[in-house]
Order: sequence, then C-alpha cells, then structure tokens
Amino acid sequence: MNSVESISFVLTLLMGGTMVLGFFLIVLLLRSNLGMAKWLLSLALLALLLHLMTFLLFTTGLIRQWPHLLGLSYPSLFLAGPAFYFFVKCYAETRFTFSYRLLVHLIPALAIILYQMPSTYLKSTAEKLQLIEFYYDLAPSGVMSIDLWGYFNLYVLLIMVYVVAALYYIYRKKPYNTALLLKFAWLYFALSLSYLVLQSGFLLRGADFIAVEVILSALMALVVLLMGYWILDIRQILPVTPSYRTAPLSSQQVEAIKQTIRKSMEDRKLYLNPRLTLSQLAEELQVPAHHLSQVINNHMDSNFYQLINRYRISRSQELLKTDRIHQVSIQAIGMDCGFSNKTSFYRAFKQYTGMTPAEFVRS
Repeated sequence: MNSVESISFVLTLLMGGTMVLGFFLIVLLLRSNLGMAKWLLSLALLALLLHLMTFLLFTTGLIRQWPHLLGLSYPSLFLAGPAFYFFVKCYAETRFTFSYRLLVHLIPALAIILYQMPSTYLKSTAEKLQLIEFYYDLAPSGVMSIDLWGYFNLYVLLIMVYVVAALYYIYRKKPYNTALLLKFAWLYFALSLSYLVLQSGFLLRGADFIAVEVILSALMALVVLLMGYWILDIRQILPVTPSYRTAPLSSQQVEAIKQTIRKSMEDRKLYLNPRLTLSQLAEELQVPAHHLSQVINNHMDSNFYQLINRYRISRSQELLKTDRIHQVSIQAIGMDCGFSNKTSFYRAFKQYTGMTPAEFVRS
C-alpha cells in the first residue's frame, strides 16, 4: 500500500467513523430541549452526513454494488442552507413560528429532484453503472467543464447565501446566544468557502476526482464533529460532579464570583435566554464551570436552574404588576422572562410564590 492509498484509507475510516458519530449526535440532539431548533439543526447535519455517505460509497467502490443510491443524497444538500438559516432564527427567537410562505425555500431541492429524475433516478441499472464509471474516469480525461463545475458547486453557493443571511441576522439582532450562533455560522461559512475554493482549484485543473472528494469529505467530517461538540455539550449529556476539594476557592474568590453572577443577572439579564446553560454562563462570565457550580451550590443555597428561575420569577412578578398584563397573556409574560413554555413557567411560579400567576394577579 503506497502513501496515497494509506492516506485514502485513513480518510475513509474518518468518514465512516464520523457518520456513525454524526447519527449518534443527531439522536442525542433530538432528545434535547431545543424545541423546533433541534429538528432544523438535525436536518442540516443530516444533509452533510448523507453527502459523506456518498463520498464513502465512491471511495470504497460500493456504489458499483448499489447503483440505485446514485444521486439520492444530492437534493438534501439544497436543504442544508435553509435548514441552517432557520435553525439560527429559531434558536435565537423563542416565539419563532413557520408559515406556508417559507415553503418557497424548498424550491431548489425540488428543482434538483425534478432535474435528476430523468437523468439519474429513472435510468436502468446498466445506465447508472455507466454514469458511475463516467465519474470515476472524469478527472483523468481532462479539465472539468464549467457546466459540470456549476452542477457540483451549486449547492455550495446556495449554502453560502444562507450563511451570509444568518450572519447578517445575528449581527443585526444580537440575540442572547450570539457567541454560539456565530461559531456555527462562521464554521459553516468556512466550510462552504473552503469547499468551493478547493474543489474549483482541483477540478478545473484536472485533478483526480475521487482524491478531491476524499479530501473535501475529510474537511466536512471535521465540521460535523465540531458542530456536534458545540451544540451538545458533553458535560450536559454525561454530567460529571466536580471535585471541589481539588480546586478550593478562597473567600475572596467566592465573593468575586458571586458578585459577577449577580451583575450578569441584574445588569445584563442573562436569565432571559431560555436556553441558558451552566457551561454557557461560565463562558460568558469567563469563570471555570466547576468553580461556578461550586459557588452556586455551596455559597448561594441553590443550584443553577433554581438560581436562574428565581430571577425569572422575580422579573415576571414585576411585569404582572404593570399594565402589560392587559396587553399580553400571562403565558407571554412568562416567555418574555426566559421560560421556554407555559408548563415550566407555571410550575416554577407556584414553587417560588405558593400561588399560580393568575392568583398572583388577582391578589
């Protein structure tokens, strides 16, 4: 096995391992409490994973055994851009809802399905095998044509358009979870730009088609892994109780962290973010998560979620005493204060005040 074959073998293993891990991450993501946002991000990740599956089929030669899989994943790539853009909006806006006019974003994917129907999907097995061999022999035959280059990169250009729109939305709206959303958006943009530049540089110069796909798929695999790590903080999935004895805090450190927490809640009102987690708060305050947890649990007579809900309930009580109660529903006030749904708002309010929000208003 020469060096090129060895690299190809390693990258193929990377793709296969990433696919397994990627589907596992999607399962965990769908079990999270991200609401509609989890379905949109799952769709964006699934599109990348299906494309990795196509790479794997070609690099291993399995596509020759299953020719009917040819082109089936390609339309999903035209959903990756819209799914990511609306994930950003849904993750940032607790009241984001879909409307029928948003179905217009499905048009590119539907157009590709209709375009590939006669040229790929409806062909016989023999014709599909001929088409597969054409792709295998494509690069050695010479420089790729502009038309074929456009076909292979159309979805990349579409993703870049949606990512730019997502970046514009984040910088304009500045939601509470800006840091995480910017990570996703810039990572997606870097993937799209790198993919476009590398594929254009390789294929327009007549490089080996399969080798190019292996390199680009490795890049996509790394992006999938990073996205999965960021959206699913492993410390929340598999919580580990920190050993406070190994990281003792002085009384001055404890007081400083307590003041930082209070300031972030009272001045910056971070509790209004319905998806705020301990790790996100630690990142915002630039305090190690185990130190933050230690101070909250041992020195503030609370745990993280009790602390956050206490600020949310206090804020909701203030709003329930104002004229706002005559303008919006009680549930809307709860969501304005950082609760993700009516049930959690009513349960927390009853726990902290001994009465329901409606009883509080009447009193």
